[in-house]
Amino acid sequence: MYLKTSHGYLPCIRLIFLLLMAGYVLQPCVSQDVSKINLNEIPQRKVRNYIVSRSIDKMDDFSSIHASWKKEIDKSDFKTVEETFILKYGLSAVWEFYRHTSSFRMWNGKSIGFGLLIAKHSKVITYAKSTSCPEVDTGQVYFLNIRFIKGLFNIPVAFEIINIDTVRRLVEFSYIDNNKSTGKQTIQFFDNGDGQTRIVHSSIFKSESELRDKLLYPYFHKKFIREFHRNMRKLINNQVDHIVALN
Repeated sequence: MYLKTSHGYLPCIRLIFLLLMAGYVLQPCVSQDVSKINLNEIPQRKVRNYIVSRSIDKMDDFSSIHASWKKEIDKSDFKTVEETFILKYGLSAVWEFYRHTSSFRMWNGKSIGFGLLIAKHSKVITYAKSTSCPEVDTGQVYFLNIRFIKGLFNIPVAFEIINIDTVRRLVEFSYIDNNKSTGKQTIQFFDNGDGQTRIVHSSIFKSESELRDKLLYPYFHKKFIREFHRNMRKLINNQVDHIVALN
């Protein structure tokens, strides 16, 4: 299996290995095996306030954080936004890249800021300052800061990874309880042929305001999704060019 680049073809398995060895270990993040959050390590005031207002910084057991999405929820009352993206790299390479890229780089852009990551099962807390980052896994809770109108408005968002299907190449995450919205997002990866990967990112959501769900949230969900995948496209392009240049 080969990956097509502007420099020719690279074996996909070799590319995946090089991506892991040459790129991911250098990405900013820091993990601390502690059960208490250090608020001083969180750069965004809104994210700090969000955590304090819900007493998450006081929790001894992060398993008390719950995803808002439940399997029995009737999706018919939810609004849906779906976007499709094409990357010029093979399915295996893209899937591994999305699974292993550092959380700081993945969730850091013009409108998205990485606050911290909590792994509920291991109680490991990841901040945005050093070189150790876990791969995307179930039970991880991400705290982000969403900026609007060039930072004039900032909204904290928290979601939990609730499902990773390695056979179907699918990742699902849900807003945690006490967010303004209930819902989940799904990212699924498909072989698009010709060494390309098709990514389908869907978001289903519902809040207490029908007006927000119809007029406001679809725009911001699309903006959020598009920026995230633009950021990932830029990261994988830069990483592949760097790796090819080394060989």
